Parts: sequence; structure tokens; C-alpha cells
Amino acid sequence: KQPHTTGTWNTICLADFGDTGAAFVALPQLPPRNVAWFKKGKWVHLAKIAFEKYFIRKMKKGSSEPFYEKSILKMMGITRI
Repeated sequence: KQPHTTGTWNTICLADFGDTGAAFVALPQLPPRNVAWFKKGKWVHLAKIAFEKYFIRKMKKGSSEPFYEKSILKMMGITRI
């Protein structure tokens, strides 16, 4: 059976480097819609801690993708298959 959708290379990454970190979003598509963004700083470290706590809570509740998460990602132009 052939798949009816194709995968994307969209990514969101929070890289923790001790007390600082780097964040990037990449939406590689055909130009001019190609999006790549990179920021670094202490806020990334704090964001990663917050995300990890959120993710663990979400998994304990058994909710893989809450509506608000889907809405926020959609506002950023990021969609899941």
C-alpha cells in the first residue's frame, strides 16, 4: 500500500549548552518560502527546561498533541503529518 502523504524536513530544535543554548527553526522548502532562524542565549536553556517539564506532563496525561500546541505551531507555519 502506497503512502498518501510525504514527509517534511521541518524542524524545531532547542540545544542546551549548560547555562546557555541555541534555538533554531528550519522549514526547508523551495525559495522564496524557505525559512531558517537561529537565536542563542540563556533564554534557550530556560525554554528547554520548561519544554521538558511540559513534555513529561503531556506524556503522563496521554495527550500526544493538544489543540493549543497544534494552533501555536500552525501560527508559526509548522505542520505535522
